[in-house]
Amino acid sequence: MSWKSLAPHGLLRRAGAALDSRGVTTAEYALLLALVVIVLISSLTTLGATLEDKLQSIIDTLTGVGP
Repeated sequence: MSWKSLAPHGLLRRAGAALDSRGVTTAEYALLLALVVIVLISSLTTLGATLEDKLQSIIDTLTGVGP
């Protein structure tokens, strides 16, 4: 049986559709992962600045430099 004999039955089209849907799912997961990474980076950047300020305040208090 050759691949041409499968075409009239739509088997090749169904196989192609299955591959396309997996490709779409992979693309959706990639976009979701990119969004999570962007949110994580921005959150950690903000948290890092806040943490740095708090630690500096503690250091200043312990060394007697603070207000």
